[in-house]
Amino acid sequence: MATICKFSFPYGPDNVDLEAQLALAIVSAESAFGSARVRINASYYLSNETPEVVIDVSSDVGEHIAQVFTGLMIRNLGENNFRVQRVEKRAGAYE
Repeated sequence: MATICKFSFPYGPDNVDLEAQLALAIVSAESAFGSARVRINASYYLSNETPEVVIDVSSDVGEHIAQVFTGLMIRNLGENNFRVQRVEKRAGAYE
């Protein structure tokens, strides 16, 4: 089973901003774990249609990325301007 964190943003931001913040979280993970380990373990999805980000948190790398991304979102948007759900999914069951 995989565990994901699903971030949704009812009041913005646009996908360019989300992608930039996600990139910062990935750079942070590369600093902590090394680029090879991040390349092997990091998995995420950024929707082109709605402001939504999904991060696989089944590994330490993914957990780190999600934690940093959450911190950036709190800092940039405020605690109550986005939602994050932790979801257990079976392999192949991603929407």
